[in-house]
Amino acid sequence: MEQGVDSLCTELRYRKGSKPIREGKFMNIDFAMNARSYGFVAYTVKTAEELRAALRDSLKQTAPTLIDIKVAPKSMTHGYDSWWNVGVTDNPHSEKSEKARENRRKMLDKARKY
Repeated sequence: MEQGVDSLCTELRYRKGSKPIREGKFMNIDFAMNARSYGFVAYTVKTAEELRAALRDSLKQTAPTLIDIKVAPKSMTHGYDSWWNVGVTDNPHSEKSEKARENRRKMLDKARKY
């Protein structure tokens, strides 16, 4: 995969018109609130202790559960040896989109099944 492409796929930024502006401001999306609107139990955590508490409480839940972990933009560690399953179009209109779709399929094959 082209260097830097994977980090752009998980950034939600404002844009103008039909072209994305990678330098645009980050969107402040409340994923926990969105999950609750679908019937999930949801937590928003900003500290390690909040995460531990959310994990403990989530084990008691019987409904689908989401933990929204707030981190500073651009603070992910390179080489963290994991993969985010971010959806891509099944109807690519560019070579870049086609490569992203192929890479996602390969990674899904390697992903651990729960």
